[in-house]
Amino acid sequence: MRHSSHASFAVLACLLALSPAACTSIPHLAGGQKGTEESAESPVPATATRLSAAALATALIDETGENTIYATAEDAIRAGDTAGLLTVLTVMSYDDRKTDSFANAYLALDRAADADFAGARSYLGVTGDPEIEADLPGFHLWLDAWFIALEGDAGAAIERHRDVAGSMPGITADLSLAALLEAAGRTDEALAVYEALTPTTIQAPEHEFDPRNIVFQHVSSVIVRHALLLQRLGRIDEAKAVYEQLAASQPEQATSYAAAIESLETGKNLDNKPLTFVTGFSQSLSDVATALQQQRYITAALSGRDLSGFDTERAGFDLMTLVIDPANEAVRSGVIDALYQEALFEGAAHLAMIAPQMTPSLQISAAQALIMSGHETEARNALAEALILSDDDDKLQTLYGALQLSALLNDRDTAMTLLPELMQRAENSAEQAAANGLASSIFNHFGEPRQALSHAEEARRLDDTHERRMTLADLLGREGRVNDALVILRSERLARPNDPYTLNSLGYFLVTRTDRLEEGYRVLARAMLLAENDPYISDSFGWALYQLGDLERAQRLIEGAREDLMPHRHWEVEDHLGDIYWHQGKEEDAREAWQTALNNHPPHIERDSISAKLAGGLSEPVPEKKPLPEIRIDDGEINRRDI
Repeated sequence: MRHSSHASFAVLACLLALSPAACTSIPHLAGGQKGTEESAESPVPATATRLSAAALATALIDETGENTIYATAEDAIRAGDTAGLLTVLTVMSYDDRKTDSFANAYLALDRAADADFAGARSYLGVTGDPEIEADLPGFHLWLDAWFIALEGDAGAAIERHRDVAGSMPGITADLSLAALLEAAGRTDEALAVYEALTPTTIQAPEHEFDPRNIVFQHVSSVIVRHALLLQRLGRIDEAKAVYEQLAASQPEQATSYAAAIESLETGKNLDNKPLTFVTGFSQSLSDVATALQQQRYITAALSGRDLSGFDTERAGFDLMTLVIDPANEAVRSGVIDALYQEALFEGAAHLAMIAPQMTPSLQISAAQALIMSGHETEARNALAEALILSDDDDKLQTLYGALQLSALLNDRDTAMTLLPELMQRAENSAEQAAANGLASSIFNHFGEPRQALSHAEEARRLDDTHERRMTLADLLGREGRVNDALVILRSERLARPNDPYTLNSLGYFLVTRTDRLEEGYRVLARAMLLAENDPYISDSFGWALYQLGDLERAQRLIEGAREDLMPHRHWEVEDHLGDIYWHQGKEEDAREAWQTALNNHPPHIERDSISAKLAGGLSEPVPEKKPLPEIRIDDGEINRRDI
């Protein structure tokens, strides 16, 4: 199966943000205002159990008109309901909250959002007594540094921050200090922090599975913020020079970087407002959440555990960041994406729609979640509202999202109406390449491969990257130009010898588009060795086994891929399972799988094929069982003479 994911609307936003790496029940408390009194041992005053206005604005109202009741904090997080989360925490005993790493911190953040800093410090245990504070978590003291800043004492905040920085994870203390210095107007000191954090040599990851990804993300954050601060100060040439350090590490992405550098120079499509203590604090909270998430992933990988699925801790952290800074659309979009990835579509739509200021991007996010939750009429309304709200500055990004949603809605008329405007508004090479890439995807979805191929070729001409070459190869295969496609796929394999997804694309192409089944099997076996838990690769290898007549092993692998993708369903996995079940005599299971495939937005050509199988079953015989090819350690390795 070709590697894919749910529709993402961040492509142009990533360019304009200058970061190609970004291109990741209790007793009901009415209104959140009433609660049980704290235990006698608690130093927190009862008045601190009220919720801030920012939190109350997030409440999900039930059918009776009251705030929704949740059994656990996680249930509230999954609903995108910060008021519900805080309400759960307020009725916990003080001792129970102490066993949770962030419960008291979350309540403190909510008090700070209401400018009740005495209440906030009560939750943190901050008293001003060094002996007592010596036993407090460093994170609590770091929060207090920002609370001091929000109270207006920048000098004391910076001094406090320097005292507690050593307890923070990764480079978050340095990034936080830079944000605090900038918000305080001490920009030269902030620039010095960024300069100290920038390495002499920057190494970009070779592929998605490269462990250098995490380091590169950190470096990218530093350089982007450094460049943006210089741009805000009017030091344009210096900003461009800083950003070119990042561009030099990824020469293949030259077109995208050139567009970002142009934005630094002209200010076009660049929303680059000075940091305030509120926005600096929310940025720093988001950095801490990211660092903690990465630490969990690294620890899990070292211990052999799988941390896939919904990261409740990260989502809860981000929801509380939005209480401090409700207008932070980047953080809001991150939580929406996390909810969407877990098929928590109602929560994703709710979180998009409760933003204090509705934007076209949030309307697009809401529409996407509404489509997936079965609310098509509401989705169309949100989509129409996004187009109405958009202006010249965000029209291109809005059109991009609207076109992707038109494919999900199978609305060709709308897509063909919007596509010419998208093409017209794309100005520089990066925007034109993105527009052609999307046009290719739209035409392919609606069963028009020649137009899709033409736009894919133009996208590659404008922006010759690995991703565009792989897309072009797939479309060449659909048009029957197998040898042309193989030249591209084998060249990419030679350039990226340890990239599991490149191997997967080549192997799956060989299995499905050529008679070179044994070679495809060997290439996919190598991909499995490099990424044995990836569901897309498991599906491809399973399909190779099916073609070799090993239906039992194919079933186990592809059912495993289906399980790994849960709670989402992928049309191609379901289509493969339908074929396997049919040949095993499980006709009811086969029809159920094919129907699920149809329900999950396959392209037009595949939709017609699956519909035919659903109506009449399979007519071709079961694949003949063949001996499995022998696998050697050098299988799949090629050289230029093979191309």
